[in-house]
Amino acid sequence: MLSTIQIQRRPQTLWNDDQIRALVQPDRVHRYAYVDPAIFELEMERVFGRAWIFVGHESQVAQPNDFLATTLGREPVLLTRDEDNQLHVIFNRCAHRGVEVCSAAHGNARLFRCPYHGWTYRSSGALAAIPQRKSYPQDLDFDDPQWSMRRVPRVDSYRGFVFASLSTDGPDLATYLNGIKHSLDDLVDRAPDGTISLRGGVSRYTVRANWKTQIDNGVDLHHASYAHASTLDEDGRQFSRHGGGPRLMEGKRRAIDWDAFGVVGFDFGHGYQGRPPVETLPSGPVYEAYVASLEAKHGKADTEAILKYDRFNSVIYPSLTFQAFGQHIRVVRPIAVDRTEVSIYPVWLDGAPEKMNRDAIRSIAATHSAASLIQTDDVEIFERAQRGLSTGANEWVMFAGHMGTEEPWKEGGWRGLGTSEFVSRIQYKHWLTYMCEGAGHE
Repeated sequence: MLSTIQIQRRPQTLWNDDQIRALVQPDRVHRYAYVDPAIFELEMERVFGRAWIFVGHESQVAQPNDFLATTLGREPVLLTRDEDNQLHVIFNRCAHRGVEVCSAAHGNARLFRCPYHGWTYRSSGALAAIPQRKSYPQDLDFDDPQWSMRRVPRVDSYRGFVFASLSTDGPDLATYLNGIKHSLDDLVDRAPDGTISLRGGVSRYTVRANWKTQIDNGVDLHHASYAHASTLDEDGRQFSRHGGGPRLMEGKRRAIDWDAFGVVGFDFGHGYQGRPPVETLPSGPVYEAYVASLEAKHGKADTEAILKYDRFNSVIYPSLTFQAFGQHIRVVRPIAVDRTEVSIYPVWLDGAPEKMNRDAIRSIAATHSAASLIQTDDVEIFERAQRGLSTGANEWVMFAGHMGTEEPWKEGGWRGLGTSEFVSRIQYKHWLTYMCEGAGHE
C-alpha cells in the first residue's frame, strides 16, 4: 500500500522527512530518488556526510609524506601519511581564505603551500608557516588547531582499507562493516604476504547516471544474462578467464541457475553476490608457484579454503565495490544527480608472482575498463536508466524480487536466492535512516 504522503509531480527544492519517507516503499523506490537535484544535495549532506566512506588504501600512501587527493561526497580531502608514519584525512582547504591547497592527485610532499597567500602546512595538516605574520593581530593564536588544515572527525581502517566519516557520532567502523569484513578478508587473504597494493594504475570514467545505479547493480546477479549477452552467451569466456567458473550457455540452452548462487546482505546496506565453487582452478608453473607460497604461509587445507571462490561482487555501502575473483576494487564518486565518476583499481596480491598480477591487470582492462567488453554494457544500462527515470511514464522503481524469503546467514545478516532483490531493499532502508534520522542508527 502506497504512502498517503503526496509526492509532487515535479521535483521540488525542499523536502521534509515525511515526504522523503514516502519515496521508499517495502517493494519499490520513487524515481525522484534518482533524478531530483534537491534529493541529491541532501544525500551529499546526510548519506555521504554521515556514513563511513572509503577514502583510499594504505598502499597508496606507503611512505612518509605521501598523499592522495580524493573526496568525501563532494568535500575535497587528502589522505596523508605524516613524517611519523601516522595516517590522516584532512580537508583540502586553507584555513585563511578557504582555497583548495593541493591540486595534485597524489605524490609526496613534506609541506603543502596554499597558492593564494602562501600559508604552509605539514603533511599532518598542522600549520607550519604564515607569510606576513606580523601583519596579523599579536594576540591571534596560530597554534590553535582552527588555523590548521582541519582533520576529518573520524578515521579508521581495516586490512589496509581506510575509511572516514564526516560525522562525529555513529557506529564505529567495525560495527559498520559487520559481516562484509569477511569479503575484505577473502580478498586480502589471497595475497601470500597477507597484504594487497593498489599499484597497478587506475581506469577512471564518468557515467551520465545517478550514483545509486552502480550500487544497485553491485548486488544484482541475473542482469548478466541480458545486459552482457553479447559477450557471455557464446562460451562464457569473460567469467571463465581466471580458470573455471560458470558459463551462461550450453549450446542453445541457458545453463546457469542464478538462484543457486545466492545473495547475502548485511545491516547498513552492504552485501555480496554468491557464486558456485569454481570447478577448475588455473594451472601451470606460475599458478603453482602462487599456490606454493600460500601453502607455506597457511598450510594446504587453509589454502584450499582461501582459493575456493564462494562470492563474486561485494558492496560496502555507499561507495565501494570489489571482487576477489576479478581482482579489483571500484570506487563510486557522486558528482551530480546524473553524473558519477567510477575509478577501478587493479588489486596487486603482494607476494604473488609478478606475471600473475600483471595478467590480472590485463584481464581487468579487457573486462572492466571504460572501453572493455563487460563494463560498457553496464554503463549503457545505467545511462538508459537515467534517461528512462527522467520521464513520468512510471513513478516507481521495483525491488520486489523474492520478498521475505531471505534467511539468517552464518556471517550475520541474511542470505536470499540469487535473483532476490532484498539487498537493495536493505540499502534503501538505511538510505532512509540516513536521510531522515542520522548517523547513529542501528
